[in-house]
Amino acid sequence: MNGGLCLICGDDEYLVESFARARIGRALPESADAFGLEVVDGRKNTGEEVEKSVNQCIEAVQTEGLFGAEKVVWLRDANFLTGGERVAEYAVSKAAVAKLTDCLKNGLSEGQTLVITAGRVLRSSVFFKICRKNGEVEDFGNNLKARELEQRAAQRVDALAKEAGLKMTPDVRNAFIQRVGFDTRALVQEIEKLRLYVGDAGKVRLEDLHEITAVGKEAEAWDLLDAFGERDAGGMLATLRRMSGQKGVGIRLAAMLDKNVRELLVLREAYDRKWISYANRQASWIARDLAPEESEMLQALPVNPQTMPGWMLRKKMAHAANYTLRDLRVARFRILELREKLVSTGLSEMFLLEMALMRIVGRKDKTAGTRAAAKAAAP
Repeated sequence: MNGGLCLICGDDEYLVESFARARIGRALPESADAFGLEVVDGRKNTGEEVEKSVNQCIEAVQTEGLFGAEKVVWLRDANFLTGGERVAEYAVSKAAVAKLTDCLKNGLSEGQTLVITAGRVLRSSVFFKICRKNGEVEDFGNNLKARELEQRAAQRVDALAKEAGLKMTPDVRNAFIQRVGFDTRALVQEIEKLRLYVGDAGKVRLEDLHEITAVGKEAEAWDLLDAFGERDAGGMLATLRRMSGQKGVGIRLAAMLDKNVRELLVLREAYDRKWISYANRQASWIARDLAPEESEMLQALPVNPQTMPGWMLRKKMAHAANYTLRDLRVARFRILELREKLVSTGLSEMFLLEMALMRIVGRKDKTAGTRAAAKAAAP
């Protein structure tokens, strides 16, 4: 397809930008790039600026290229299409988006290509539906769940590592993602650093990750969950203070902690029922013939230990062993209480997080895991 409409959106800025450049390259010969490409800046802060940007875009797509040549208009980083920016509250901005939508309903002239890049665009919006109906849409990571983001990141890391000549075991690959995060730009940069660091050997070890790779925002959150699982109060507080100042960090971390505790509750329950064996930080599912109602219960729960990858079961079970079932039930209550306070009081998010987590974690009983293993082994 040499012309037409193309919307490229999503949370992954690197993929959005890369795909847009590739799409423009397909539509426009490199020799004609200087004259055939017109870029309209879409990152605006007021309704009036949005209106001016939209008018410029519409005028550009209605103007023929020089000497009748192919023409590409790139409406770049259109933040007013995301619905999350403050500019979307202005009536002028809304009217401008409606005007652009009406223009796209009528289609583009032959030889014209309009590429629009933005962050999240609501799939239920009229604008998104018109783009999908009259053109092509590439959606990179809008409102994906954490598991979906992790799966996509794993696929990208495998491809990037292969291209860089690096060898990673699944455990190393997963540790790399947990450390760096899901953002593709960060993954590309850290893979390149590993390639230079490892050299011709090509094999990446866990030690190499700690030596050379940078920690991303998602990794900091994973560090907090690890410290929570290990009942490491010092590590937990240090991680919280590194994350202080991030927008919306309190609500985000409370949601992650709630999900984590629910998973640990399932594992601890399965362990107490002797469905899971755990000793020397090695865990495996041993229950083979469960009653039908028990199997149905597992399928309905937020995490099913039967289908967990081995590395994840080992890691999560090590955390679950540090708490009793009662501890985790109390932790769930504390976190639900925390989520309510985060939206109903004016106290500092970090203060509320620290107080709630310290009440849950307290001082780690270093014999908890040993006692739990001994109890499971008892006849």
